[in-house]
Amino acid sequence: MESIIQGLKVERQQLIHALKTAQAADHAQILEKKLELDTAIQWLEQIDLLQLHPPKDYIFAKLPETKNAFSEYKIVETLESDDPRDWQELKLTHEGEELWLYTGDWVLKSKK
Repeated sequence: MESIIQGLKVERQQLIHALKTAQAADHAQILEKKLELDTAIQWLEQIDLLQLHPPKDYIFAKLPETKNAFSEYKIVETLESDDPRDWQELKLTHEGEELWLYTGDWVLKSKK
């Protein structure tokens, strides 16, 4: 993945150079390509960092609308019990802050 990321970064530098030398009329188109490359590079770096498999190895599920606008979703460990009283909530955190799951968030599940 690193060679692809580096190739995109080279292309990004070429676009930056083009922005400095191009006619003003071409700036919007060049800038749009640069921003698309920035996004692609960020995604690929995150995929590489997390060591994710190819997309075909995952199921992507978008959380549906909740019945109440103030509801959120929780992830629980069932502890091999069908009784919700036995379940324990999993607290998700990122950089020390608790993450809450809401309508429209995505869940990524490995098929492996």
